[in-house]
Amino acid sequence: MSVKFNCYFPAEKPFFFVIKVDSNSMIVELLEEIAVELKDYGREFKRTDLHLFKTDVPTKPKGTLLERALQWLHEQPADSELDEMDSLSLAFPHGPHPINHLKLDIIVADAEVLEMVDGLGDPYDVYKRKVKKALNECLNNRLSLPSPSELAKKPEKLDEVFGGEEHGIHIGRPGGAPAAIFNPALAALQQSLGDLEQVDISEDEASQAANYIRCAVKFYASEDLHQKAIKELVDAAIGETGEWQRPVNMAHGHDITPDRCWRYDPFVLELKNTLGVYGDALLQAIIDYSRIVSEDEYKPFRETCNFPIVLIGVTANRLEISIAVCVGPIYVTKLLTLDLSFGFHASDNVIQLARVFKILSRHRVELKNYYRNFENSTPPRLSCLFPNPTPIDPSKPLPKLTYRQFLSRAGQPTPDLVDLGGCTTAMYVATLDDTSEEVIVKFTARYNEAAHHLLAKAELAPKLYFCERVVGDLYMVVMERVSGISVWQLQQDKTPIPEIVLTKVKEAVRLLHQKDLVFGDLRSNNILYVLVENRVVLVDFDWPGKDGEGRYPATLNRSTDMSNTWHKWVLPHGVMHKEHDLWLMEQLKVLCKPNV
Repeated sequence: MSVKFNCYFPAEKPFFFVIKVDSNSMIVELLEEIAVELKDYGREFKRTDLHLFKTDVPTKPKGTLLERALQWLHEQPADSELDEMDSLSLAFPHGPHPINHLKLDIIVADAEVLEMVDGLGDPYDVYKRKVKKALNECLNNRLSLPSPSELAKKPEKLDEVFGGEEHGIHIGRPGGAPAAIFNPALAALQQSLGDLEQVDISEDEASQAANYIRCAVKFYASEDLHQKAIKELVDAAIGETGEWQRPVNMAHGHDITPDRCWRYDPFVLELKNTLGVYGDALLQAIIDYSRIVSEDEYKPFRETCNFPIVLIGVTANRLEISIAVCVGPIYVTKLLTLDLSFGFHASDNVIQLARVFKILSRHRVELKNYYRNFENSTPPRLSCLFPNPTPIDPSKPLPKLTYRQFLSRAGQPTPDLVDLGGCTTAMYVATLDDTSEEVIVKFTARYNEAAHHLLAKAELAPKLYFCERVVGDLYMVVMERVSGISVWQLQQDKTPIPEIVLTKVKEAVRLLHQKDLVFGDLRSNNILYVLVENRVVLVDFDWPGKDGEGRYPATLNRSTDMSNTWHKWVLPHGVMHKEHDLWLMEQLKVLCKPNV
């Protein structure tokens, strides 16, 4: 005898369907039938991907069924999940609900549905799921990258890999965010390598470094001979025996074989005999890393780990050290390049290399501890995609906050992974842990804290909560989030610009000029109007400088289409003057209309 079960799959695109099976079937057979049915809806699952729950959720009203099904899963009774090894008659001794009862018999869930259940009550849950989707698309796209060997044979593919935003791998061309702002262990390594003089070395450590240089300056008939000559020296210097030539299995192409990996993979080393396209060890290490972290094996960790790593390139006698993170886009920061040699400066070179080796050995332990602790921790979902900076001055701790959203270049929240390859700033929405207040967090290379405080005190700028330098040579700025609309947006919407905008901007400029400060960037996108408070604030204090002394960024755009944006004497790296602000205010005056 056949029976029919009302089934519901409460995903983002939910499905209601009826499954007809023999009453003597096992639950595992029911699972297989459901997997086939879902395939007809365009969702392909393995049987092991699905969970079945016995339920009695009413099917009406239809408009709230998704919310009610998810809430039921959140509060599900004990033992409601069906065991695939049971029979239908055991799980449903009285059979499915009568048709006229209008109730679900089974709720079907996969990992996505269970994630939606976990996110109930989280106002950012939908946003997080969109970010996760964007993250997976970004990393899956890298599975088609050419292998290091293909790249060596066809150097024109370098542009395909590094030349655009498609793969999002940034090695400083054109730019990219400092890797150190995303991981404290990498920040600590960067600080140590930036202060080599403070590292004391022993006679044995100096001897190891000297032996390495003796091997590095030789010429070898093959890379195998080069590797054989240095591998024991490298292992001794790092402090752990690495796995040389260990293949990394790739499901979507040729396996990758970095020249050296350590357990937990905190370091990857590539070795080449000569400089040039065919011998760029660091580029090959970056490709290795990019493809490895994109593999399905690491998919379960994408939401909680940004895979911090140290990349070591050994090309002939050159030693290059970089750090990298994967936050969707991959950001690589080159920390150090040593061209090793003997000769007149042999002693200095030995001491410098010995210090570098000692630092690498010490920070290898820190990175290994990071990965070990990560295995036993449960960080918030997607927190790894946001910065986790380290203050330059430890006496000025960072504010405790929780990142919530990415901001686009236009300053709007977006679930897309913002690629910082061509950016000069990065901005995020966060909440302060102690007050839950929403704030803007900004990372930028220059910032005028005094100018911001001056206008914030007059309520002509957002409140400024924090402004300090972090490792990566950036300022971390935390400020009030103002719910305003920019004058630029008002223009785009063809909305009249209230006269109060000009009045308040004049007041702000007057206060700045009294302190001999030039704002410099009074463009319409940096002036916000808050309608509900009838308030005007200036934002973006990256440029302000002292009148007659401060300078505009050397990257200021004076192209033809920007010619009417600036005073004629506003130039890249040009000196800032008060008259430049006054000229921009005249342009604003034309835009403003009296209140109607």
